[in-house]
Amino acid sequence: MNKVDQFRQITLMIVGSQKSGTSSLLRYLAQHPDIYAHPQPEMTYFLQNHEYEKGYKSASNKYYSDCPVDNHLIAKNVMVMCSPERIQRIYEHNPDMHLVVLIREPVSRAYSAYWWARRRGWENIKTFEDALAVEEKRLNDDWFKWRQCVYKFNSVYYPHIQNLMAQFGEDQVHCFLTDELKDNSVSICQRLYNLIGVDNDFEPIVEQQFNQAAMPRSEKVGYLFTQFLASRNPIRRAIRHLVPTKTANKLKKVIYNLNDRSFNPPPINPKTHRELSDYFQPFNEELSTLLDIDLSHWQFSE
Repeated sequence: MNKVDQFRQITLMIVGSQKSGTSSLLRYLAQHPDIYAHPQPEMTYFLQNHEYEKGYKSASNKYYSDCPVDNHLIAKNVMVMCSPERIQRIYEHNPDMHLVVLIREPVSRAYSAYWWARRRGWENIKTFEDALAVEEKRLNDDWFKWRQCVYKFNSVYYPHIQNLMAQFGEDQVHCFLTDELKDNSVSICQRLYNLIGVDNDFEPIVEQQFNQAAMPRSEKVGYLFTQFLASRNPIRRAIRHLVPTKTANKLKKVIYNLNDRSFNPPPINPKTHRELSDYFQPFNEELSTLLDIDLSHWQFSE
């Protein structure tokens, strides 16, 4: 028996990639009456050591306390795919879990992730090019610390997906292009409904897009709030004990929304685009072979 068999296991998890439509897919899937997704944007149980050490019962209470008894549990965390250690944790939780990966053209994903990191206060370098220049140092320093800010590393999908398939088997790893999600959201959801054994005739409403681009009105406020949320100081722990999880999630969302303003990132520098496209090309070719899909449209063209 699995070590967590006294609690309901997660049936399906979206494990990547960041800024590729994962928030939208989670909310589309969760509309199904027989599926429950955590209300938090990400389930960090498998990612964060201090959460994982508390055990799955604690995580179940945090993320799934309002779940109806008979519903299937689904989850999302877009950083676990890049860590073999975290993938091993997921496998130990449920070796039969289905894993979903959304893959976006890597240059646009990396550029979008940079602006997302700026928005949330993780990134303090003011140009994309300068942030790329320190990526190797960040990776050598501490991947976990800089996981939101290693834009090239997180856009090289091939080795991560290969590791997923080696661990779980090809039949349990399901990869979709972000463009495919945009064009065929209902069809993708129904395919995933079928995989986990719920009614696949259900059609979710897919017009709304989640987690769209924005920037903070005050980068300092955004940075301080993000650092407070990421910390484990006594004040934060006391608040978490006093304030119910559902209320804390709503309050966090309100604060972020108040500080956000509409924003359209400037076009990426063509020279940077070309250099990154050339860098990603061999990885894209390996991924194309692995998944048996044509990715030639990802290559930069003038």
